[in-house]
Amino acid sequence: MKPWSRRQPRRKPAPTLADAITRYLEEVSVTKKGKAAEKSIANIWRATRLAIRPVDRIRSTDLTELRDEWIKERAPATVVRRMAFLSHVYTVIRKDWGFDQLANPVQLVRRPAVDDARDRRLFDRITLRGVSDEDCPRQELDWIIRATNSVELPTILIVAKETGMRRSEVAGIRRERLDLMHGVVHLPHTKNGRARDVPLTPRAREALRRWVTGKPMRGPIFTMQPGSITRAFIRARRRARLRYEALCRQHNRRPNREYFLDLRFHDLRHEGTSQLATVFQIHELAKVNGNVDTRMLLRYYHPHGRELAQKLSRSALGKRQLEELRREREISLEALPLAA
Repeated sequence: MKPWSRRQPRRKPAPTLADAITRYLEEVSVTKKGKAAEKSIANIWRATRLAIRPVDRIRSTDLTELRDEWIKERAPATVVRRMAFLSHVYTVIRKDWGFDQLANPVQLVRRPAVDDARDRRLFDRITLRGVSDEDCPRQELDWIIRATNSVELPTILIVAKETGMRRSEVAGIRRERLDLMHGVVHLPHTKNGRARDVPLTPRAREALRRWVTGKPMRGPIFTMQPGSITRAFIRARRRARLRYEALCRQHNRRPNREYFLDLRFHDLRHEGTSQLATVFQIHELAKVNGNVDTRMLLRYYHPHGRELAQKLSRSALGKRQLEELRREREISLEALPLAA
């Protein structure tokens, strides 16, 4: 007679990476605001050689090889986002799908260092000697607005630059949430999940007033999607650079290499935040900008040295010292001997 023994239950087979990602998109990603971005990253993982492999057979060394391949052609931030996506897929598999013994190999992969802080500001002193401001606008953004073929993009650019709103927030402005009388736009859905009210500068209010005139009183005021805005901005920026170079050749001038270089739509958020920082205190600016963390808010504040110098000279300290210097000069002039 055989001795009695308890049989271990058979473990269900682990899904392949492609199947796990497909289920993740259908059950988890669909509820997120960033589902479009996650779908794009998911397609990249499903196109790798690991897609047909069960998730419990994927090792950290396999991911390290992919990381090293990607980092040769992609920015570190891109590689980090791809790894973070896969790590969350493994977390869902373990916690929600019954594979509690599954190890997460992404946790053993060193992620590349990301330095995505930017301090790009718009140039506002573009000049060519002998050329009028009409032919050579001083503002870098004015060149881009003139160069675009889009009807909506000029208003979008002005609003983004004047308010510091995110691209998706500007694209999602609805007419019923736009208060032109008091100069406020209400954003019920933002990146951090908190609704906020954004005050409009006079220039932003006027641009929006002109745009919505004659349009329905309800619904979105723009038809462009965030991705379309970025593509239209890139095309306009390239045209602006070509026109600037052509104008320089026409007048035998050497073009400035920094104009229009590496300018992104998101840099308008930096510009708007830096402009509003001269008006609001930091706790007020956080409410306007939508950043809960002060450290993140400081990443968007990039004042020019001349702006800080002007603010200092206009402060109570600056005015007091200027008055003291004026009095000292008067005393020095009075002490000089009169000319014979």
